[in-house]
Parts: sequence; structure tokens; C-alpha cells
Amino acid sequence: MEDQQQTLQHKLDALAQHPARDRERVDLLNAAGEGLAVDDPRQALNYAAEALQLAETLSYERGRGYALGVSGFAHYMLSDHEQAGPLFFQAKEIMEELGEAEGLARVLSGLASVQQSLGNFEQAFSYAFQALKILEKVGNQRGVGWCLNGIGTGYHEMGDYQKAIDYQLRSLEIFEKFDEKVGEARALCGIGTIYQSLGDAELARLYHLKSLDIFRAINNRIGEARALNDLGLIFQSLGDLEQARSYLEEARQIRVQIGNRQAESTSLINLGKLYLQQEQLEEALELLHRALEIAEAIKVKPRIYQAHQALSLVYEKYGDLAKALAHYKAFQEVRDEVSGDEAGARLRNLQIAFEIEKSQREAEITRLRNVELKEKNEQLEKLLAELQATQGQLIQSEKMAALGSLVAGIAHEINTPIGAIKSAADVSGRCIATIAASLQRAPSLEALQQDKQFVRALKALEDNNGVSDTASERILKIVKSLKSFTRLDQAEFQKADLHEGLESALTLLEPELRERIEVQRAYGDIPLVYCYQGEINQVFMNLLTNAAEAIKGRGIISIHTSRSGAREVAVQIRDNGVGIPESRLGDLFTPKFSREGARVKAGIGLFASYNIIQKHRGQITVASRPGEGSSFTVVLPITAE
Repeated sequence: MEDQQQTLQHKLDALAQHPARDRERVDLLNAAGEGLAVDDPRQALNYAAEALQLAETLSYERGRGYALGVSGFAHYMLSDHEQAGPLFFQAKEIMEELGEAEGLARVLSGLASVQQSLGNFEQAFSYAFQALKILEKVGNQRGVGWCLNGIGTGYHEMGDYQKAIDYQLRSLEIFEKFDEKVGEARALCGIGTIYQSLGDAELARLYHLKSLDIFRAINNRIGEARALNDLGLIFQSLGDLEQARSYLEEARQIRVQIGNRQAESTSLINLGKLYLQQEQLEEALELLHRALEIAEAIKVKPRIYQAHQALSLVYEKYGDLAKALAHYKAFQEVRDEVSGDEAGARLRNLQIAFEIEKSQREAEITRLRNVELKEKNEQLEKLLAELQATQGQLIQSEKMAALGSLVAGIAHEINTPIGAIKSAADVSGRCIATIAASLQRAPSLEALQQDKQFVRALKALEDNNGVSDTASERILKIVKSLKSFTRLDQAEFQKADLHEGLESALTLLEPELRERIEVQRAYGDIPLVYCYQGEINQVFMNLLTNAAEAIKGRGIISIHTSRSGAREVAVQIRDNGVGIPESRLGDLFTPKFSREGARVKAGIGLFASYNIIQKHRGQITVASRPGEGSSFTVVLPITAE
């Protein structure tokens, strides 16, 4: 937690040192608000409000989206769900339009939390699993841990304890791996609560005590209150009512101090039940009515029906059966609403109200946009049909063009050793003629050994043989690389050595690279990969060729291979060439056409590479800065499953 506090302080310091009203300040305001949303949600709202206002002034949609998300989360922490819901929906719309994957995942997680608090578990799980899918795809393991933790909590509230503990244990494993103390404590607390529901009070107590120690060590007041509350319930189940009341009251006081009204209502319900058990009915009624008032004000249905249920028991104990029956009916009605098909009606209504209001404000703009989109869609559908009809021909054309260029390069490369062999054969012929003449005129072996022309001819013949061997080895290497590169004898899907494919491509490109480009290799310990090796080699050739062409003059191409998680490998090809303008990155993997006189030239090397990688269920990404170079990363699954 010390690292997290230092990170938050760093964000606040950076904000204080950057008064300029620009996009960077918007990002700093959002970062500060996000860091404070849990412990100081009201201050987080102040930062988010300033960020939102500045982002709107600057027409900075990304900053606006994150500001709405921070504001929504802060309202959620204050149990203001009617404010949080529409804010999250607005943020969700912006994140989807901008393609902000991690931002969208955060907003979806926030919506899941709101839905869960309102008792709409079906919709909560829908949002949570959408967020989980995104976070796993982008590799945000900490985010995955928090998402798993929330899903586990939801399953616990629904009574599915096996799924609940599975998800909590998975989240705990991730949090321990990354030393995420807040998450670790939350997972321990969640596991303790599940064992508590299963009736194993002693095991639950151990988990909660461990989580309490962590929460206190990192000064996390919200987590501390939760652990104290759960410990109070455990001691209540064990019959130690005084110890239970001490823990529950301490938890309630913390929740009042930090302004967490939803959690405060939970504490009041638990204390009310404790007083009922001790037959202190007046105290129980006072606490439970306060809990019901708060729960109804913030519209948290699970707490509403829990308060009604407890009040029904107290009034029954009092002998006021009319009130007991009224509260019991209210309990059943709200509980059925939470667990029934209409559980998500309230938040869906909020979403509909927001969308209607927005539609009314932008009705004319929307109508015009729909007309424009319809026209564009028709054009795109027509173009897509044309592209699909010619895709095979284009890819084949690209292969033939690449083959032509490759053959020209290989022919040039082989010409050199062939010329050497031809020259060596000529020299050998002249040496043999000299040796034959020496043999005819030499009267004896001793005289032959003294013949300088004979000795020089033998030495030249020996040296010439070495030249021929070297040239032959060069030709053999080129032919071997060409065979390895094309893999015409291995067209099926099977295990292949990616390093061998890279080396084959480099050998064939050596004439282009030799004089001006240094190749740096950083090969990791990667396994064989199931693939169509000829196709993957074509991808490597395309990427290496592009890298070489991007370098004007002398430069460096670096190749790095490594494992990417347990099931994938990554190949990164980086150059220090001219780089790619940001405006071109978005459509880099689409077909390109250019005109040279009357001839239309297709440039689809990256398009073909993209399709090959997609066929292999992999990914290909690019990062580039003009003037600094480009980096292409290919990620491939290891197995054929």
C-alpha cells in the first residue's frame, strides 16, 4: 500500500505542478480522482468535475469519458446509484466510440457494481463478464483479479458458494502474484464470508483476521470496516455477543466516518439483529428503521428486504402481528423482485431515461447521421463484396510479386558463387595444362620437384579447390534456406521451428541487408509452434522486407522472440527506419492501391500477413513513431487446440 500511497501522492504532486489548462491537466485530474475515489470520493468528485469541464472546453472526448467514469465510481462509493448509473452509461458510450478498451472495461465493472448493489445480478454478471473478457484480451492481470473478485462476491450473494469460492481463489492467486495488498485482503475477506455462510465459523474467522491485519497495515478504512463487520457476525454465531457487538459497532462507526451509506445500512441491520437476539427490542427497532430509511433512500434492494425481514421478526417478538405481517410481505415482495426476471428494471429505466433525454436533444442530428451512415454502409457493403471477390486473386498476386522479387535476389546472389566456380574451373584447366607440360619435360621426379612452374601450378590448383568448395557451400546454403522458407514438402498444419523460419528469411534477404543493415537477434527459449510454416515464413519475409525498405542508408533490424503467457509465443521485428505516420496506423493492414502510369499496383503484403495470422488464431500489432522506427509483433498460439 505504501507504493500505492506514493503513486497517489506522485499524481497529486504532478497535478499541482501543472496548472496549464490543457489535455495533460485533464489526464492528471482524472488520475488523481481515480486514486481518491475509494478513500475520499467527495474530493474525487471535485477533481472529476474540473476534468469534465476542462475536457468539454478542449473538445477532448477521451478525457471526458474518463472523467465521467471517475465521477460515476465516486457516486457509487457514496451509494448514490441514481447518479452513478447515467454517468457510467455516458462514459460507456464514449469509450465504445473511441475504442478505449481498458477504459470501457472499467466502466463496465462500475456498471456491474451498481447493478449488483441494486440486486440485479443477471445484468451485473453480464457487465462483469464483458469487462473480464476485455481485460483478459489486453493482458491487464490486476484488472482481471478485481473483476474475478467482484464476480465471486455476486455469486456469494446469490447463494452459489462453490462458484463464489472458485472466483475468489482465482482473484487471490493474481493479487498475491502482483503483491496487490488491497486486492489480497479483499479476496481473503470474500473467502472468509463464504466459509461463514457454509457454517465453518473457525475457518472464516482465520480468513477475516488475516484480511483485517492487511487492511489495517495499509490503512484501508473501507476494507477494515468490512473485515470488522464480518468478524462481528462470526462471534455472534459463536455466541460471544459482547465481542460481536464491539466489532459490529466499530465497523459502523468507520462506515459513518467515510460516508459509505450502503455499508452503514448493512452495519445497522447486523446490529439490529444482534439486539433482537439479546431481546433488546427498542434498540433493535431504532437501528433497523434507520437501516431501512437509508436503504430506501439509496434504493439498494438487498438491504431493503433484509431490513424488512428483521423488522418483521422484531415486531413478531413484540406481539404486534399486524406490523410483523406488513414487513414480512414487504420483505417477500422486494426479495422476489431482486431474484425474479424484473430484477434489473430500475437501472434499465435509468438507462432508457438517459437515452430518451439524449435522443430528444439530438434527434435531428441523429436522423441526419443515420441517413449518412446508411449511404456509407451501402457503399461499404458494395466495396466489401468487391474485395471479397478479389481477395484470393490479390493475395496470389502478392505472392507472385514477392516470388519474382525473391527469385531476382536469389539469382543475383547465386551468380557470385557461380562466377567464382566458373573462374576456378578456368584456372584449374590452365593449371592442369602446366602440370602436364612439366611432366613431359621432366627427366626425373627430382627434376619435377625442382620445376617452379609445376610447384606453382599445384599450389594454385589447391587454392582454387578451396574457392570452389566455398562457392558450392554458399549455393547449398541458399538452396537449403529457400527450401526451408517455402516448405513445399510440408504444407500441412504441424509443429515448426520459428527460429528456423526467421533464419531462412534472413538468408534469402542477405543481399539486401549485407552492406547496410545490422541484424540483432535476441532469441528466447520458445517451443515448436503448430502452424503452416510456409505461410508463417511468408509473414516473416514481408515484415523483414518492410523493415529493410524503411531504413534509408545504414540501420539496425532487431528480432526478439519470447513466450507470451503459458499458451502463446511472440515474435517482435523492430527497425530504426523512417517510421509510420499515426494517420496511417489505423488502416495499415488493409489493401493499398497506387498508380504507376497506366498500371495500378496493389500493395497487400501486410494485408496478406494479417490474414495469415488471423487464420492461425494469432494477433499482429504495430507500434511506430515517425523518425524513430517501427515495431511489428506477431503472437501465435503454441498448440493446435
